Amino acid sequence: MASSSTHVDHEAWLIGSGASFHFTPHKEWFCEYEKYDGGDVFLGDDRKARIVGCKKVKLKLQGGRVRTLPVVLHIPALAKNLISVRKLDDAGVKTVFKKDTCKMVRGNLVLMQGVPIGTLYKLQGSTVVDGCNSSMVPESGAENLVVSGEKTMLWHQRLGHIGEKGLRILHGKGILEGMSNSSLDFDFYENCIYGKQNRVSFPSGGKRAKKILELVHSDVFGPVKVPSLGKSMYYVSFIDEFSRNTWIYFLKKKSEGFDRFKEFKALVEN
Repeated sequence: MASSSTHVDHEAWLIGSGASFHFTPHKEWFCEYEKYDGGDVFLGDDRKARIVGCKKVKLKLQGGRVRTLPVVLHIPALAKNLISVRKLDDAGVKTVFKKDTCKMVRGNLVLMQGVPIGTLYKLQGSTVVDGCNSSMVPESGAENLVVSGEKTMLWHQRLGHIGEKGLRILHGKGILEGMSNSSLDFDFYENCIYGKQNRVSFPSGGKRAKKILELVHSDVFGPVKVPSLGKSMYYVSFIDEFSRNTWIYFLKKKSEGFDRFKEFKALVEN
């Protein structure tokens, strides 16, 4: 990772395109931890640093959402906390860098965001310690950011889960109270995204039956919770596609299905 003279808080998370793993020197940040002799890693100045542990770290993002970094390496000799773009990519998360922001997305869902600080990008969020929501990452105006982010989410809900573009237009007209420019990028609900997705239409069916018994659909069902009056636990159905005529046979054992098929075949062919 390229070095920079820009001052970055030692408790901030930096988004590193050159980092091979997620790293932190803070053992107390892990919500789950185990000792791990992972050998050494080489830093940008060719120094070696020892990996002594690993596991999970929880991050509280703007708007109050909590997400988990599943495999974070503990390296006490590090001076910074790094989120690896490569490991996010391995998990199916794409990192998009722009002039004034970077977003980590999966499909249309924004998972995390970062802001530029000098030549680097810093995560907008804080570390959850001991499973609580107490912040270990002091940010400029962090409390206001969380409050503003919550109001953004509230307007998003009030306006029928409106998109980010619509919110920006309304904010620019001064219609939305309690929102700032920094809070307009927010994490969408997964069910909100999935609910707005358009399903690709199924291809038109192939050849349809043009006469009786040209095509018969069959299915075996069971075991059922309540047996029939004849103590049958399964049934097999035969449906003629052309006439929609349906035959049902009850089975006490699933293995009787082929015998019922032979009965059905003999019935319809006579």
